[in-house]
Amino acid sequence: MIKKNKMKNTIKQLGICLVLSVLSLFPVLTACSDSNDEPAAPEIVISENILTNGMNFSKTGGTSTLSIKSNVSLEVTSNQDWCTITPAASASATVLKYTVTVEENPDAVERTAIITVNGGGLTETFNVVQVAANGLIVESCSPEAVAAEGGIFTVNLKANGDVTVTIHDSWIRETNTRAMSAVTKTFSIAAHYGEAREGTITFTLGDFTETVTVKQLAGELPDVGMESDAMTLAAKIKLGWNLGNSLEACNVTYTNGFVWGTNSLSDMDPGETKWGNPATTQKMISAVKAAGFNAVRIPCAWYGYMENETDYTIKASWLNRVQEVVDYCYAENMYVILNIHYDGGWLEKNCKVAVQDNVNKVQKALWTQIATKFKDYDEHLLFAGCNEPNAANAAEMEVLKSYEQTFIDAVRATGGNNAVRNLIVQGPNTDITNTSDYGQLPVDNVSNRLMVEIHYYTPWHFCGMTADESWGKMAYFWGTEYHVDGSDRNYQPAGYASAEAEMEALFKKMQTKYVSQGIPVILGEFGANRRSSLTGDELTKHLASRAYYLKTVVANAGKYGLVPFYWDNGYNGDNTMALFNRNTCKVYDQQALDALIEGIAN
Repeated sequence: MIKKNKMKNTIKQLGICLVLSVLSLFPVLTACSDSNDEPAAPEIVISENILTNGMNFSKTGGTSTLSIKSNVSLEVTSNQDWCTITPAASASATVLKYTVTVEENPDAVERTAIITVNGGGLTETFNVVQVAANGLIVESCSPEAVAAEGGIFTVNLKANGDVTVTIHDSWIRETNTRAMSAVTKTFSIAAHYGEAREGTITFTLGDFTETVTVKQLAGELPDVGMESDAMTLAAKIKLGWNLGNSLEACNVTYTNGFVWGTNSLSDMDPGETKWGNPATTQKMISAVKAAGFNAVRIPCAWYGYMENETDYTIKASWLNRVQEVVDYCYAENMYVILNIHYDGGWLEKNCKVAVQDNVNKVQKALWTQIATKFKDYDEHLLFAGCNEPNAANAAEMEVLKSYEQTFIDAVRATGGNNAVRNLIVQGPNTDITNTSDYGQLPVDNVSNRLMVEIHYYTPWHFCGMTADESWGKMAYFWGTEYHVDGSDRNYQPAGYASAEAEMEALFKKMQTKYVSQGIPVILGEFGANRRSSLTGDELTKHLASRAYYLKTVVANAGKYGLVPFYWDNGYNGDNTMALFNRNTCKVYDQQALDALIEGIAN
């Protein structure tokens, strides 16, 4: 509060008379003399700068010296008690000095004291001005309560400094816009369907703080089929199938980092048949459903299907084709995961600070378009931010986290059903060990709508190797009961009693880290090559071992809360994981399919 009492501080100082006997620079002051000379005219001289601009003090106050040239007694007064005037010693007989003392300003407004100088019938006045202390006032907030589907919350402040904003609840995010003034803060409130809730925002300026309570109304999910949170939805997916090597076909690979703006987009649009598989049809998806799958993961390329590299606009024809394949799955009431796959590696090979800003621009642009295209689809559709991002250390994991945050924010910002759609983020390299060490996930302001994805091709010796290497040999036989006596192709993991024990230990890591905390884990890819080049008894035993491996993966996924999606690359022949002949839409590998279905039952 500004003090209301005004106390005069009056100082009287008699002029000192001095007779100059040698040099008559000034008239003799007759107040102390019996001289017969004419008295000098009264004089009060104050600096023109002080008379015009006043004496200025900081908010902390302090002291300053006032000098007045005068030949008469002076009375100097202040009309405010926070500003006092006291005489000070002067070496000059004609220049009188005073100490002006100003207390610290406790208020958030500038204040002024009027100094009056009287003497010899003359009067001069000037101001002492002190700047305001740090001040912070919340003038208004709107709306009074935010709707359940989210929206914008605005706080109007009065402040005379830089305000620090502290948001105490993850579902509130500050939104910076060009239209924002220095004293207006705008916040985005996430959708929330449930009981009414309250959050707080604290504004800090120096020693001043103001706290605002944000209220959001209770709301029920709209009747659009988005009721399931992540754990509920994950439980509805029994067994998933990958439409591999089709919509993710691309012509480019960025082996040495992305060179922005120099790629020929005309050479990057290969079409979904580029890698040898026929165009996907409703008949193919219906065959997958009939075989026992109730979900399809659609790996998808997008960068090569852009109009240009200036605004990253995706060709309408490609968006429509992807939508057509999604609709095939919807026609069979199947769940669908749609991602940005390897796509030449523009994101996955570039978890680097040097290209982070560029990658995030593309990530935001692509996901804004994808999400907008599908925003009216119900909860059967899930989005996955990327595929197998190559993040090998802590710094690269932080860059990856920014890409996934951009994905989440871009999807949520499109509104509609995307405001609450279940989303999937990928662990570093989708490797179980790296993902278990990933730390905090990106922030989703919608509660319980986030899943984590890992892939599982362990051991690679058995699942993926197509030739012996210096670091290891191909394995044909997995599982304790499936080893072949005397063979050097049996798989035995180091540090584990058995291959089965290794698998359980790795899956349990995901259960402990995520599933037990209410975050589902999507096992987005798994499988093992069918080594058809083997012959006779060796082939028979290999295929039996492979079937046992697939069954064990699915059974352990169920045991530890992981949601399995089998990788089908569509190729028929040696070193294939194909379950179906996509040309005939018939089952190609009945033994493997039976093993997967048996795994669900177990």
